Amino acid sequence: MNDDELAPHISDAIKHVAPAASAQRDEHIAAALAEISPVSSRSRTKWLSAAAAIVVLLIGGNALYASLAPSENTPTEIAMSEQTSSQPSATSKGSVCGADLTGYTIVGTYTSSGSVHEVWSSTKNLVVIDQTSCALLGSFTHPVVVANEKTCDGFFSTTDTQWVGAYSVTGATLTLIAATNELQIRDGSCEVIASYPLPTQP
Repeated sequence: MNDDELAPHISDAIKHVAPAASAQRDEHIAAALAEISPVSSRSRTKWLSAAAAIVVLLIGGNALYASLAPSENTPTEIAMSEQTSSQPSATSKGSVCGADLTGYTIVGTYTSSGSVHEVWSSTKNLVVIDQTSCALLGSFTHPVVVANEKTCDGFFSTTDTQWVGAYSVTGATLTLIAATNELQIRDGSCEVIASYPLPTQP
């Protein structure tokens, strides 16, 4: 039996069905055409586009969080170099502890409680190192900044503050100041945009 052929009793029943009214037939044709029209595929495309946008935002948000989160590779103890026989001065710019700070750049030094501390910057954070023992004293995440070309020029050390140095993060030059009990990060207009308690000896 051919699959295309209907049984005789079904074929006879179909022949005796009354034809549909023109309005009803037009309604059925319109409904069928609506199912296959580009308009219905556009609504599916919008839904898929929205789902794709959400996925991109989630992935982008996670990547941004990971780039701004404190580094898990922050040094905990920096090995001292062979040059420890002579006591470095406060202006030695990290000559003692820098060997094990891969990915970090020296910002500068300041003196606190008679000890010289070095401040180093990476793409993710700042670290403060005791220059004598090379011990990690503190780690601070960079503040969120907007790129600009201004620099905080003309800031001089006073009896209560020490100019540590300037460093660049995401296209902005920031200035680091050691105050009596805090480290201050200043933007190009010399305004304090973040401050952290001054690290103490371990």
